[in-house]
Amino acid sequence: MSKFEQEFLENYLKFGLGAMPKSDIDALVMHLLDCYGLHGSGPMAHHSNQTVSERVKTPAAKIKKLRYEAALKFGGRIEDQAKGRLLAALSKATIDVDGEKICLIIEDSLAKNWLQGQLKNYQQIFDHSFNTEIIKVTASGLFKVLRAVFDRAELESFASGYEQAKKKESTDDQRNFFISVAKKFAAGAATKAGEGVVAALKAHLGA
Repeated sequence: MSKFEQEFLENYLKFGLGAMPKSDIDALVMHLLDCYGLHGSGPMAHHSNQTVSERVKTPAAKIKKLRYEAALKFGGRIEDQAKGRLLAALSKATIDVDGEKICLIIEDSLAKNWLQGQLKNYQQIFDHSFNTEIIKVTASGLFKVLRAVFDRAELESFASGYEQAKKKESTDDQRNFFISVAKKFAAGAATKAGEGVVAALKAHLGA
């Protein structure tokens, strides 16, 4: 019996045959697809909603909804999941030096909602007026939030890397340098945060 089958049956039969609602079954299958894939294809967690939508013949909007429900119900500790997914998005972030903002593309609802909640808690303004999956936030505001939830030493190194990136001559050099320090921060911060965060980061980077 495969891990997919084993975990499905363990969860499905937890409260008795037929007890699990259809919506929870769909969310469970989505969770297992992200973990193990379909027909030996490998985990789908790092694939976009659109890519998964094409593979399983389901609208992208429904995939996004199911992934959010799956994370809440079957993904383990929610805070670990949110942190790991946020770090995965951060490792691919870009910078706007002139506006001193960091731009993250986050289509994962759990990570996006968690980050926005943290930004609100610290009275930080973010912008996603053009696309709800793109979040622009001031570097100082984002660092303030990250400093509160991740290892301070890792964060200070990241903030220093951001300042170095700003000094690069071309826009491409600025972005490439920033991505390199962001990836290093994501790996280090995840390790300091614990196994659950590391697992979530690796799953959503396809590592």
